[in-house]
Amino acid sequence: DDFEPVRLERRPNPYADAPSLYDLYVQAASPNRKMERFGLEIFRNGSANPDILPMDLPVGPDYVVGPGDSLSINLWGGMSQRLLRTVDREGRLLLPEAGPLLVSGQTLGDLQREVQSVLRTQFRDVSADVSLLRLRTVRVYVVGDVAEPGAYDISSLSTPLNALFAAGGVTPQGSLRRIQHYRGKQLIEEVDAYDLLLRGIRGDLKRLENGDSLLVPPLGPVVTVDGMVRRAALYELRGEKNLEDVLDLAGGILPAAALRHIQVQRLVAHEKRTMLSLEIAETSDAEALHKELQKFGIQDGDEIHIFPIAPYNEGAVYLQGHVLRPGRYSYHEGIRLTDVISSYKDLLPEPAAHYAEIIRITAPDYRPVVHGFDLASALANPENAPKLEPLDTVRIFGRYDLEPVPEVLVTGEVNAPGNYRTSGRQHFRDAVYQAGGLTPEAWLDTAQLFRAMPDGSHKVFNISLRDALAGDALNNILIEPRDHIVIHCQPESVSPPTVYVRGDVVRPGRYPLVGNMHVSDLLRSAGGLLRSANGEGGDLTHYAVDRSAPEHRQVSGEEKVNLTAALQGEASDDPALHDGDVLTVPQLGTWKDVGATVTIRGEVGKPGVYGIQPGERLSSLLRRAGGLLPTAYPSAAVFTRNSVYELQQKSRQELIQRIEQESTVVKTSINTTGTEEAALQQAAMQQRQRVLEALRNAPISGRLVIHLRPGQRGFEGSSEDIELRAGDSLEIPKQPGFVLVIGQVYNSNAITYTPGKNAAWYLSRAGGATGLANKAAIFIIHANGSVSSGSSHMWSGGVLSTALGPGDTVVVPERVTVGGNAWKNLVAIAQIAQAGALAAAVAIP
Repeated sequence: DDFEPVRLERRPNPYADAPSLYDLYVQAASPNRKMERFGLEIFRNGSANPDILPMDLPVGPDYVVGPGDSLSINLWGGMSQRLLRTVDREGRLLLPEAGPLLVSGQTLGDLQREVQSVLRTQFRDVSADVSLLRLRTVRVYVVGDVAEPGAYDISSLSTPLNALFAAGGVTPQGSLRRIQHYRGKQLIEEVDAYDLLLRGIRGDLKRLENGDSLLVPPLGPVVTVDGMVRRAALYELRGEKNLEDVLDLAGGILPAAALRHIQVQRLVAHEKRTMLSLEIAETSDAEALHKELQKFGIQDGDEIHIFPIAPYNEGAVYLQGHVLRPGRYSYHEGIRLTDVISSYKDLLPEPAAHYAEIIRITAPDYRPVVHGFDLASALANPENAPKLEPLDTVRIFGRYDLEPVPEVLVTGEVNAPGNYRTSGRQHFRDAVYQAGGLTPEAWLDTAQLFRAMPDGSHKVFNISLRDALAGDALNNILIEPRDHIVIHCQPESVSPPTVYVRGDVVRPGRYPLVGNMHVSDLLRSAGGLLRSANGEGGDLTHYAVDRSAPEHRQVSGEEKVNLTAALQGEASDDPALHDGDVLTVPQLGTWKDVGATVTIRGEVGKPGVYGIQPGERLSSLLRRAGGLLPTAYPSAAVFTRNSVYELQQKSRQELIQRIEQESTVVKTSINTTGTEEAALQQAAMQQRQRVLEALRNAPISGRLVIHLRPGQRGFEGSSEDIELRAGDSLEIPKQPGFVLVIGQVYNSNAITYTPGKNAAWYLSRAGGATGLANKAAIFIIHANGSVSSGSSHMWSGGVLSTALGPGDTVVVPERVTVGGNAWKNLVAIAQIAQAGALAAAVAIP
């Protein structure tokens, strides 16, 4: 009846993925954490979580019970029962029949005896065993130089080290040797973490109680130890007074340390830094060494450096080079070269027999000095071999380290041309096979061998390659080092006989000539005839080389060939070909006109794109297009042609180049010493830039001037009925209804056409000519593209008296500022070209 019902639930373990204490050690000792004092920084800058510290630890009888502890009381003897009890907040434990029992502050051993004593007053012959089922938590305060100072709830089994884990570890400014544990105002203990971290001694640390505080004071006196010690770091002092104590913190001195010279940099407080040295005589007595180290006192801020011994072995000689076992050998008094190299068996094949060297370190400045000796003589007479000294380096050379490697060069038609080693007993054929043998294009009739003679001259041997490969003694000669063998390519492969096919074939070009090759074979090799080819008019030209002629070549004959018949197998029309023959496949004369089209737009009955026949004329196109509409203005028709476009484009480029060249002459011919001359030159340069820019920007129309008549009366068959070409274009506009006045006028504009008015009338409507106008050079571009010009005087006479029609253009050019007649003519031509392009662009809406 005294048992309390317990409900068992399976819950996930919250610590299943938590890191172990070893994981924390690895994290703390990883390279990502700066080891400021010693190798293990497990308590400094840590990130430990108290929840992952081990809590399932056995407790001893000295454990002090307090509120929150869960106890298990097992009864046996007069009764058998298990009681689960928790110490309440008042520190009482409820026992059956006996009531509450005050247990707070008692040890676990005392509690067990008291519980058994109380229960025996109620039950006969009963024995009791009390064990701790669940630990209580205590709240402690961690302050001072810790990463996260504050209050922490930790297990009642925790020591000051556990509290340091919970607070994130000690900061770099905190002390690891004087961690103070307080209970109220009473100092319980001072913890030295070095005991655990350096020596693995945990010590008898007191457990933390509820309300305890842990203080990490600032860092105390420190020394720095580096160099040849086992654990170089910054160490905090606590009772260490001499150098031996500090080196013990650093794990001791390494065997490679040089104890004859220990350097200490000392800080004289608030004054200066000074250097101290500890000189220890060479001794193997450990007791004497301890005494020397104990005599040397240390202070706060000392930096101790232990130097290493010499990195080299003074009792050794070194062997390197062309030997089987290079490396370091033991030195002893009286050692000679033959003690290291006893015979040629210790050397690689083909050593340099007559020269080797000993590199010796010479006192007092220890500079290297090279001593050469004869290796063969030393091995033949061991008693005369050179003596060695400590740190000597014996260097043995290979034969070809001191003399050129015997090689022969094979080039030309071999599979692997290049340099090859020769033994001195190699023949011509052997060298060819060593180079991979001959290629299929090799010429077997002849080969050359170039040999450098001892006197510096060269000699050439002409060899029959075929006989040399067959083993003929006269040609398969013995080769020597530095010989150069050249294998030639067959002449037919270098310059093979060829024939050529040009014209309307699929792949015109050069083709190899083979035996019994005919015209039909060449045509098939070239992909056959194109549809545009004239199959009955082929031309075959034969060439023969006449070396007596100046050009060593002349035509030996030509013949006409029916190519179609040749392809059909007619032997009489399929002549044989010879080296250098050229077969020309002409094109059909009318092939260019196949697919030729012209375009007609504007005021016609059926504008569009029309195919044309060879020789068809403009009148035929107008008739096929339905003739002119009543609204058509044939006088302003614009007819363009591709060839004219290309010609105009070329002419404009040439004109631009002439103007650029002429402008240079104008610039150098002007005297710029005076203000007026300089202004004229500036005006000329500006005019040049305007003319060039206008020419570059003016569109190219490709316009061909034609004269269409209203109603086409008498047009057909006349000289003006031009023959059409592929790509031609005709634009028939409506009557423009305006006259265009451009150039150096005050108001360049299109003016409404008025019948019967002359150019002077339209010019006056545009405001008249400006001061820069060249009135004597005014010209008119008529709607059909023709130009009228002539001298004009005041506002009448000459070109200005010409009656204008719709679409005409009056052009008032700019007066040339300076320059000769050539420059004036160029500017005039440029202005006419610019105006003509503008008038053509306006005529086409």
